[in-house]
Amino acid sequence: MEYTYSQFEGDAQREPVKSPRKWKVFAKKFGKNTADGTDRRDASTNREYDEQSRESATREERKVVTAEEKEISLLNDKGNEFFVRGEFNGALRMYSEALKLLKNPVVKVESGSGMMDAAMRRFHTARLLVNIGAVHIRRECYEDAMSSLELSIRSSKLIPEKSAHYYRSLEVLSDALENLGLVYYKEKDLVISLAMYNDALDARRACLDLLEQKWKSRLIKSKNEVRKINEEKFACKMELASTVQQIALLEERQGNIGKAIERCEEAVALRKEVSPEVDESSLTLLNALGRLYSHRSVGWYKEALNNFEKVYEVKSELHDGEDHIDVVPSINNIAYVHGELGNHRQCLNLSDRAIDICTTGRGISKETVAAYTNKGYALYSMGDNQEALAAYKLALDFLSKCAGDTDLMGATLHQKMSEVYMDMGHVDDAISSIESLIEAKTEVLGGESKELALPFKELGDCYEMTNELTLCIKCHTRSLRIYKHHNDKEGAAKQHNKIAGIHKKKGNREESIDHYMAALWHSREAKLPSTDPTVADTIKNVAAFQNSQNRGANPEELVYV
Repeated sequence: MEYTYSQFEGDAQREPVKSPRKWKVFAKKFGKNTADGTDRRDASTNREYDEQSRESATREERKVVTAEEKEISLLNDKGNEFFVRGEFNGALRMYSEALKLLKNPVVKVESGSGMMDAAMRRFHTARLLVNIGAVHIRRECYEDAMSSLELSIRSSKLIPEKSAHYYRSLEVLSDALENLGLVYYKEKDLVISLAMYNDALDARRACLDLLEQKWKSRLIKSKNEVRKINEEKFACKMELASTVQQIALLEERQGNIGKAIERCEEAVALRKEVSPEVDESSLTLLNALGRLYSHRSVGWYKEALNNFEKVYEVKSELHDGEDHIDVVPSINNIAYVHGELGNHRQCLNLSDRAIDICTTGRGISKETVAAYTNKGYALYSMGDNQEALAAYKLALDFLSKCAGDTDLMGATLHQKMSEVYMDMGHVDDAISSIESLIEAKTEVLGGESKELALPFKELGDCYEMTNELTLCIKCHTRSLRIYKHHNDKEGAAKQHNKIAGIHKKKGNREESIDHYMAALWHSREAKLPSTDPTVADTIKNVAAFQNSQNRGANPEELVYV
């Protein structure tokens, strides 16, 4: 996969913690309380007592510690203020104090003289636990965050569908699942992270469905009420779009570009429903969609260019057409697409322009790295290998100063350098670059990322060129395991075929036929046509082995063709 900073890191590194929300106090009309403000269940129970029992109960109630919803609300809001200022210890203290008050036997609701029922208490508990989880994420205490968020999820799910608080509980559940997904993302478990975000998406869709059902069944009486309804629906759709966007980024991280495009397009459509105007979030989405369209496995470069140019126009207008640093990401993206379209001179000119803007007294940034990366690719495509290597090495040097080598941009640079080294016949240098690429991708994406399958295959091919066949088999086997981990049968078929060929070269004929048979099975499962080169080669070798057995030939004398 090809990345520049503008194409990937700027969006993916925005790790959106669902931050604490302002307390939403529920008035009496939302609770299941009687006209006098007391819970119906409590009232019916009290009627069973005689006068003496009621007097005794009253004396006992005076001893019960009570709390008020208003106090809990104030503590939550104070915690939010601390959180925004980055004072996480203070925020944690406020949220914890609010949780303690919620544990009191009696909590009075702010409106009326009623008591907080179980569903309302669970909702507020779940919200506070989400807030506490957000604090732990900011402090990088991921085990504590996971514990708080799992408790929040449990509390949210205990609220029955018929409760007046069910809709808000779905909101809290969504936030908790997204934050839990973020924790798994930071722990480099992208599979579980994606599962959490998908669960959050289901909860957000349920929110929107519930909201629409609620207002369809209600008689609208005023314009003000219609306005409030629309505002709530729009807010719900914006949250939904944000969740879909994060899922798109996670799908992209795992190499599922087709799914990522579907999600990103859905997010764009949702935002357009809410507001046709282009804002910062819309620009981020357009960039993300352009990046996905320009992925080499997709190749929709004209569509990508259209998106990037839209972003450039908006950014340029904001700065009166000047070469401002804010337009550099768009210039880099446009340069990248021109490079992929074969317009290498234009790519080179745009890259030089981006470099000039970045280096004119503005310091070093990842956009500088992206510009040199695009420049190197343009020079390499124009046949100037030495100048291309010089540009890539400058990019790596700048990257080490602003980010470090364990970065996807570093991985891209090492990949591009390996291509140049292979073109120059410097296989050992290419091996070194690919090993650095694998190290960087493993650090960022985890050891089972599908993005590692191709680099391991390429590393195996390099070792085959140097006749280090044991290392070659080891690398191709690692690639095979990754394909199987992601249930990619076509990739597995091709790797089994490759490993079989190397074993044949080494004279390991039994191992060779085992892999050819496995390649044949995976090819059938992947429904590859018989004209596919991998399938044709596999059938030829399996047939040769079977013919030798039918003729009673000695396997040691068998020559595969």
